[in-house]
Amino acid sequence: MKRTLIFLLSLAFPVIEAEVVPLLPTYLGNFERNYYGNQAPRKLRVLWRTHLGTGKTFFKERVNHMSGAGWTGQPLLFQENGKLVLIQGSLDYHLRKIDAATGKVLWATRLDDSIKGTPTYFDRGSGDESTRRVLITGSRHGFGINLRQDPAWSLRGISFDDGREFWRHDTVLTDSNSRDCDASAVIVGDRAALPLENGKFLLFSPDPLHSRSHGAWHCPRIDHTSMLYHKNDLRVYGNELSCESSPTLLGTTAYVAAGCGRIYAQSTKTSSTYWSLDVGGDLESTMPLTQDGCLLLGIEKQFMAGQGGVMKINPQKYGSAAVVWYLPWPDQAFYEWQGGIVGSVTLNARYGSDAPGGGRLACAVSVDGTLRVFDHTRLGNDRSRGPRLDGDFAQPLVLDSVLLPAGTISTPVFANDSILIGYDDGLDLYRVSDQGKLRRIDRIRGKMFDATPIVWDGKAYIASRDGYLYCLH
Repeated sequence: MKRTLIFLLSLAFPVIEAEVVPLLPTYLGNFERNYYGNQAPRKLRVLWRTHLGTGKTFFKERVNHMSGAGWTGQPLLFQENGKLVLIQGSLDYHLRKIDAATGKVLWATRLDDSIKGTPTYFDRGSGDESTRRVLITGSRHGFGINLRQDPAWSLRGISFDDGREFWRHDTVLTDSNSRDCDASAVIVGDRAALPLENGKFLLFSPDPLHSRSHGAWHCPRIDHTSMLYHKNDLRVYGNELSCESSPTLLGTTAYVAAGCGRIYAQSTKTSSTYWSLDVGGDLESTMPLTQDGCLLLGIEKQFMAGQGGVMKINPQKYGSAAVVWYLPWPDQAFYEWQGGIVGSVTLNARYGSDAPGGGRLACAVSVDGTLRVFDHTRLGNDRSRGPRLDGDFAQPLVLDSVLLPAGTISTPVFANDSILIGYDDGLDLYRVSDQGKLRRIDRIRGKMFDATPIVWDGKAYIASRDGYLYCLH
């Protein structure tokens, strides 16, 4: 039956063989979460903009109208038959494929709720062209559903070529108060790995040929699941146990920052958990992998007595010995946040030893808008206690900092000698000297930029909460 269905789909939707080169095929560029594009722009002039629209979603016990794209909302970038194309999710429920040269929408597919996160691209590599290339796409749980009774189809497999739906997955009810999917999957061989906001870690096949009928829909083959919280976590976190960050791949192990304040090392072959570190706080940040095999974790101040900040973690060690250093940020309220890091830490290691600081620099921005640049391989003179006011940790060498005009939950893109960072009413472009000093080059004011940008060939692509995707140069 499945082969017959695929054959009929191939007849109904003929796909000419395409040459597709993934350039930035997942959140933060790769599965090590440390590449953001090859070259940033010199200015922030608008080349084109594309309307993304507005959607209704249920948030904080009321219906909200949200436009454009927000956290994390990063576009993907591909070269298809010699031309650059983007994949952009939107709060108006649509996933779009867009011509990167003109902003023209090539196709748009509607899901059941707002798309907050960033898809991941999967290519089977051979065989039937009509089912070969898949966008693993998450969304909120589904507008208007009964959260405790109805299916929440918040994970979908969408055709890269024409936007058809291949399969969907029900994010089932657990102790968590969320059934959304914000995270971006990692791919290991023919299998995908992904944390859902219900606290489950999912190992599955994204290949449409492996999907199975489930009533009116097709669902992906699920190989293993495991839980990213313990029952006793409910005493501290209540039902706020959602996993919103994307996993980072080191070898075949996926490292996940979970909502229960713990980092897990999950097998991508079995349901095994190899290692965990109890950090505390609300962990929403995706962790980039450094060139020395460590993880940089942003920590929001919630559920803990200490300050939020950035922690460098060596996953080859255990307990407090795994903490290389901890850099706290002063407490500062911003909307519902009390301080710390909601976006992710980024670094310039992928740009080689000729990049500022020899490619050893990293940056992060706290919710109050304090952007810091630091050398993650060198220690400063200060020390600090941990997020739970435990331990005595070194701090890295901070090279410079600036205060943005407004607070932010966005992620700063650190591409070679440039940092591009959005905030509540604008977007800034900085140059970074060899000594790690910041110099502002350009600024846009009056638009909210929560989403994460990408840069390529002297252009930046970033969505705004004003309802548009922008190409800047």
